[in-house]
Amino acid sequence: MLNYDNPPPRRRLLASRWFHDPSAFATEQTALSTRLPWRFAGLAHEGGTGDAACGGFLFRRQTHDVPPLTDWLGPLADRLSLLSTALDSPVASDSTEFAANWKILVENTLDDFHGSTVHPQTIHPAVDADWRRHLHTDRFGPHSRSQWKLSDPTAVWWDKLITRGHLRRFAVQDLYDHCFIFPDLYVASFHGTMVIVHHVMPLAVDRTRLEWRTFLPAASDDAKAASFRRGLVSMLAASARQVIDEDRPLCEQVQQARIAATGPGILGWREQRIGDVHAALSALLPTDGIAP
Repeated sequence: MLNYDNPPPRRRLLASRWFHDPSAFATEQTALSTRLPWRFAGLAHEGGTGDAACGGFLFRRQTHDVPPLTDWLGPLADRLSLLSTALDSPVASDSTEFAANWKILVENTLDDFHGSTVHPQTIHPAVDADWRRHLHTDRFGPHSRSQWKLSDPTAVWWDKLITRGHLRRFAVQDLYDHCFIFPDLYVASFHGTMVIVHHVMPLAVDRTRLEWRTFLPAASDDAKAASFRRGLVSMLAASARQVIDEDRPLCEQVQQARIAATGPGILGWREQRIGDVHAALSALLPTDGIAP
């Protein structure tokens, strides 16, 4: 959890060229594929393949001398294993492309406050307004996890859905929970019930594909509950799409602004997860390619 009485030291971010220079993009992608020990490879329920699994999440070994996957994931290995118990119930999938560098999508999702500023009508009303008490962030090297207590009306709403739709909770958590695995996987869950797996896929220095899969575990095959769930899934899938559609124009505007940047930015207290990603990338990139 972040300590507001003792703010973290300021950290410099990657130079702007790593967001718009094609040669920098090529260097970065080579580094990620040859120097990063493990990388997300897909989901077991979709028939994916990988060299190791953490529950239903598959990972590809990218270097010869690698730590065990559970060691590399750290405490988040247990979290992925728990989330995996919901992956037997896929209900929707979607994707879209951003005219933005992949790191901007990552920065966007790791900014704890962006739910309130970018999604004032969708995510913001769903979480407790008292973020100083109810928003907690844990950082584990380049990986991280953020937990925000749901607002009371949202928790009550989910309880009603669980009862009427005969839903199965994988954990008793009145939380919006965001788990990030460096460099391109993040998993959001709501009320210990719905899970959305996001995969950030770089296509070019200024083009990124985002794919997401929604899971909603059911506790029974009751016909009325199943009918209710079908309508619920349609609504939830549309809401997930709306959130991404709200993210896209902001990320694309940041991409254009990054081109004109005169120097690295400075992080705020709630943006240290972003700094962790930049630090991890810097460690993988050639030392002569990092701006001072």
